[in-house]
Amino acid sequence: MTRHASATLPPADATDLGERLQLRFFRLFFRLLLAAITLGEWTVIARVLGRSGVTIAPAHHPLGIGGLYALNLILTRRLLRHPRDPILAVYAAFAFTSVFAAVVIAGAELAWLALRATAPLGLAFASIVPPADPARWQPVFDAGLDIALIAVAALFVFGFTYGRRALATTRTTISVAGLPAALAGFRIVHLSDLHLGAYLDREELTEHVARVNALAPDLVCITGDLVDRAVTCAELFPVLAGLRARHGVLVTLGNHDVAAGAAAVTEAFRTYTPFTVLRNARVDVERNGARLTIVGLDDLGRDWARGVLEHPALPALTADLPPERPLVVLTHRPDCFEQAAALGARLVLAGHTHGGQIGVPGLVGRRVRNFAELITRYDRGTFRSGGATLVVSNGLGFTGQPIRLFTPREIGCLDLHPA
Repeated sequence: MTRHASATLPPADATDLGERLQLRFFRLFFRLLLAAITLGEWTVIARVLGRSGVTIAPAHHPLGIGGLYALNLILTRRLLRHPRDPILAVYAAFAFTSVFAAVVIAGAELAWLALRATAPLGLAFASIVPPADPARWQPVFDAGLDIALIAVAALFVFGFTYGRRALATTRTTISVAGLPAALAGFRIVHLSDLHLGAYLDREELTEHVARVNALAPDLVCITGDLVDRAVTCAELFPVLAGLRARHGVLVTLGNHDVAAGAAAVTEAFRTYTPFTVLRNARVDVERNGARLTIVGLDDLGRDWARGVLEHPALPALTADLPPERPLVVLTHRPDCFEQAAALGARLVLAGHTHGGQIGVPGLVGRRVRNFAELITRYDRGTFRSGGATLVVSNGLGFTGQPIRLFTPREIGCLDLHPA
């Protein structure tokens, strides 16, 4: 494996007003999220109490919400210090589920309000809710909403238990234009978003390492977000070092690695593993005289939501490559796919999205809809542009909450063949 020099990033341009506002939003994001969670919890609590015959006075709602927010601040800080506390984990699961339950409650209440308002006018839904006495349908509405909330709770219980353990080893054949015959069948195992530590411990990681090694890869590529805290490296990187591939293991860093300390994480890789960390750098893999070039891009450390459509290091890293050389780009965030394709990449591997973690099955034959679609068009799976292919992994770990719904964790097995 031949390693080339790293590219130097140009200085960042001054941010405009829109950028500053976005930065402000993301600095406040987790407080805003905690406020939304608190409001969701209170909505569910008020609904349950109301159905039990307990009436909450209007003046008590602000007091309840404020007190619950203060409690959540305390519990969140404790959860960060003790991520494996089972009582805190159950409470966090309830709080997370409450947000979705509250959305169902709010949507149902607004729809019911519209029904009651339009029925006397003989407008929409008048045939469903008789104009004479729409209130007599209130028990039906309440029972329907109860059933909907029970269904939401059941889905999330499944997601926090069985769903979180779902694991798929996906096998994909990638057609690569210009791939030399000597590289036909070259196998890459792609991992991403392990988030080692709180939700992926030593025992489970050992099992994943064995699964990857059983695939007999030529190369293992890991596209970022290995840890959330630098202290995790010393404990789990020696286990991760058990990964075996004929041409080694290549790693790029993700936004969580940058937040944990990119220098510390990189040094930990050098200390505990034989892996190659590509931080705006490239390597050549050679088999039977044929070469495959792999470029690894550093995450720019921006907030978690926004992607980078054009990575500033990529043009320099690809400028002197022979046009016939097969090029693979490793990037944590998938948004620079079009740029990479325009610069000659034949395969781009990415992660970051976790496949949304929570998905909703589409109609027959349709793809799963998921929350990752809110931040990128490249949410999960395989995408193509011209002669280039992008593969976005669902990841092996979790962020936020250890839940998976219709979105199994993933080990990707990619076999390259000439187009």
